[in-house]
Amino acid sequence: MIWFRIAMIAMFSITALSVTVYQGIEIFHAFQDLIHNRVK
Repeated sequence: MIWFRIAMIAMFSITALSVTVYQGIEIFHAFQDLIHNRVK
């Protein structure tokens, strides 16, 4: 039963981490676009 709990926590952590990384990349690209538009 403890392995099941560890697996659930690991899956949740990986999902949350991937979502956070994805949002960070989106924000980074938006920031790059903002800088490029300001340069022009």
